[in-house]
Amino acid sequence: MTLISKRGRRPLGGASPLLPSALRLSLGIFSLLFPSFLGAYVGPGAGFAFLGSFFLVFLAFFFALFNLITLPFRALVRRVRRLRRRSKSRFRRVILLGFDGMDYTLTEGMMDRGELPNFDRLRKEGSFCPLRSTDPPLSPVAWSTFATGVNPGKHNIFDFLSRDPKNYLPLLSCSSVHPGKSYRWGRWLVPLSKARISLLRKSRSYWSLLGQEGIPSLVLRVPITFPPEKFKGIQLAGLGTPDLRGTQGSSTLFSTSLSDASLLADNRVCLLEREGEILKGEIEGPPHPFLDGSPLMRVPFTLRLLPDGGAELKVQRERVVLRVNAFSPWVRIAFSAGPLKVWGLSRWVLRRTEPDVEVYLAPLQIDPEEPSMPISYPGTFAPYLAKRFGSFATLGMAEDTWALNEAILDDRLFLDQVYDAQVERERAFWDGWEKQREGVLTAVFEATDRIQHMFWRYTDSSSPAPRDTDSPASTDAIPEVYRRMDCFLGEVLSRKKSDEAVLVVSDHGFNLFRRGFHLNSWLKREGYLVLQEGFTESGKWFANVDWSKTKAYGTGLSGLFLNRKGRERDGFLTRQEAEALQREIQEKLTEVKDGDERVFDAVFRREEIYEGPYVENAPDIVLGYRPGFRVSWESAVGFVDDRLLSDNTRRWSGDHSFTAAKVPGIFFSDRKVGVTDPGLIDIAPTLLSLFGVPKPSFLEGRDLEVKG
Repeated sequence: MTLISKRGRRPLGGASPLLPSALRLSLGIFSLLFPSFLGAYVGPGAGFAFLGSFFLVFLAFFFALFNLITLPFRALVRRVRRLRRRSKSRFRRVILLGFDGMDYTLTEGMMDRGELPNFDRLRKEGSFCPLRSTDPPLSPVAWSTFATGVNPGKHNIFDFLSRDPKNYLPLLSCSSVHPGKSYRWGRWLVPLSKARISLLRKSRSYWSLLGQEGIPSLVLRVPITFPPEKFKGIQLAGLGTPDLRGTQGSSTLFSTSLSDASLLADNRVCLLEREGEILKGEIEGPPHPFLDGSPLMRVPFTLRLLPDGGAELKVQRERVVLRVNAFSPWVRIAFSAGPLKVWGLSRWVLRRTEPDVEVYLAPLQIDPEEPSMPISYPGTFAPYLAKRFGSFATLGMAEDTWALNEAILDDRLFLDQVYDAQVERERAFWDGWEKQREGVLTAVFEATDRIQHMFWRYTDSSSPAPRDTDSPASTDAIPEVYRRMDCFLGEVLSRKKSDEAVLVVSDHGFNLFRRGFHLNSWLKREGYLVLQEGFTESGKWFANVDWSKTKAYGTGLSGLFLNRKGRERDGFLTRQEAEALQREIQEKLTEVKDGDERVFDAVFRREEIYEGPYVENAPDIVLGYRPGFRVSWESAVGFVDDRLLSDNTRRWSGDHSFTAAKVPGIFFSDRKVGVTDPGLIDIAPTLLSLFGVPKPSFLEGRDLEVKG
């Protein structure tokens, strides 16, 4: 791409809160996102806590002056505390690398074939073994256990989704928005109090526990860290961080022809209008913070087709030349609401110029240079990275899996997007490497997870998902991402000092997703879910369900809830009835088959696998599918019909919604360990032990007894 001109100085934005109501928030998320649910996961809604540039400058000046005056005293205190910490710590620094979804069986096989020499070096000189995940082995659940050292019953994360018992609609499980108060003046809303975004993960992270003992941590892109927590250290939020619109990844396709009107249902396709040689469109941004009803703010753009087959994009002061099937550089966009500027980042792809013009707009990112929501701690860390290295993706799931699912992106473009994000994250890591010279440096890299989700179809001939090409880039995509992570690990090991330790983990493994189980349709067939009179099917999100007669319903990837009296809005099952129904459904689901093959590896009542103060928030039944099966795309968003099983024909062909026993992650250490069957729950206690911090009584994991 050729960048023709850059934006000049930007106007300062004022500080104002913006949040819609909780009900609008929940409905808006899913009407906008799906069918991108599970392809892009689900976001917490368009909630903004704006912080103006002037206020940042004032704070920076104040703290700079304060730091200068107190520098000698603080230096002495740090010196004393550092010496005391070092007397208890076994290492000056621990480098903890997380490779999301890196599979134990694949890793072991590639090491045996000599394809992963640096991982193999760790295996030979230190330790390598499978790492036990959580049930279910879903990223939010697993990484939360990694961070806290407790089971989900104590950290409160059980799936990507929960549900609102007041209306049965889905809710994001990891964060919630608390709207501020406002005064309505005609069509205008005058904010009276600040909106808040809360992290729903409970218990305490290991970086928080280390921080209270004076041991710093740098935490990069660990999932379920939005919004970032305050602690002695630095953090950049990972999975769960929304895009500028408040979703977990809403892209747009602009086209001069909308031949299929059904594509408009989820606001993913918008019309390009011709005016002579110029094509015009509008970018939909976040809701307006000061208008009643919170209409979406919009920014116009134009395209001018070039004789060489490209197109010139003009949006505000930016001019960028787009080439066919290539990503543009980052383009900054300002959405205006009076004196308020909401800054976002966009990347574009010119898909084709004939017979119709089509342009893909990737999900709008929160601009790290001027973030409209808290994406780092301290708040100056994300702007620092942007100033040092340039713009970068901030969305928790920046890789647009749903665009590949819909064939808006092809394999090559998707891989370009994945590796562009990987390069950005490596830059942040190496910057932290130089600046965070003691304590814990933690970084999670997601390329392994995203590529396995989308390219497993090339590894298993039984996959009904389409194989779009036989090019080596696609057929070799999964081994290639493992090799790239091996090269990155090699660089880490080459720079590591003798007083540093290296740990490598993944949260789960992978396997084929071949068949979808229509859970809610099964519940209807068995009489547990009842539709309103006259309906044989439901719409999305349980439309047409008769809640006064429904006993059970499925939400999320692995959860089944009962319609309990006193909990759900129309609940009528007593405690005794619910407990009996739990066992009845558990027994029936265990016997469900697809031909001669069982669909479930295990079906758990929540009390069997969880304990702690938040068990009441867990699904009543947790489903552990056998490899090859998963909840169907339709059932996951509340559709109910007469199908029980169907082929998964989407490019999202690999998954891990099984049981922990079937998809273990990996554990490596550059030193021998004393425990041979580690779990994610053991990582936090092990890190505390390495720095001489006593294990708190609420932690459940074990010290893995790292030697050296």
